[in-house]
Amino acid sequence: MDHSDLLSLVEDIGTGNVLDSEMLEGCSVAAHELDDMDEVMAAKVAAHVFHELYDHNVQTLKGDQADPDAGIWTGNVDKFNFRITRNDDGDLVVDFFSSP
Repeated sequence: MDHSDLLSLVEDIGTGNVLDSEMLEGCSVAAHELDDMDEVMAAKVAAHVFHELYDHNVQTLKGDQADPDAGIWTGNVDKFNFRITRNDDGDLVVDFFSSP
């Protein structure tokens, strides 16, 4: 899969991905650790979800922000930005965006 194919997939299904136990299966960050993630853990979660959604092995990952109290984590996996936020139901949701 080349970058343009991946970009199309991210644009189609890159937002609103709820982190549930099925999505996290096999992730190095356990479900009970999500509420207290630092930026490194958030990047690992985002990389895992990215792989699950797009069948793409992430080569580079970087966490930028971690604010567990506000329920927001941001960073970058390969050439895509990610944002993890807590929705109104208390679930964590992962969104991916193409980098400018």
